Amino acid sequence: MIDVTEYIGLPFESGGRGPRYDCWGICRRVYADHLGIELPLHTGYADTLTDDTSRLMVTARSEWREVAEPQPYDVVMFLVDGKPNHIGLVISPGLMLHTTRHKDACIESYRAAQWRSRIEGFYRYDHDCRPPEPGSL
Repeated sequence: MIDVTEYIGLPFESGGRGPRYDCWGICRRVYADHLGIELPLHTGYADTLTDDTSRLMVTARSEWREVAEPQPYDVVMFLVDGKPNHIGLVISPGLMLHTTRHKDACIESYRAAQWRSRIEGFYRYDHDCRPPEPGSL
């Protein structure tokens, strides 16, 4: 299990990348703090469902590979009104860290009824998809 107690209660803000966070922002923060990995700075992950937001989330999936058995640091993607529009960071089997416009950062079960029926898939970050660092070739 990932220890995410320091993130519990961080306030939500649509598009927030710190000190207030949206679902992608909190995921980026944990990756940076725990793994030293700077995830792509996608924008558009918003609490309002738009076609642009959904397209962005689908495009961002190219940096992640789908997995059947989620592990800590994987993300779970959720559908809202039938479109990808929310993620949670898997911290242990059945549990995720996330934030929504209705909740500051918290731990919840992605197996709970309100989330289970919306799961689109689980994804693991593909470190090899990132372009090489300048001068590393």
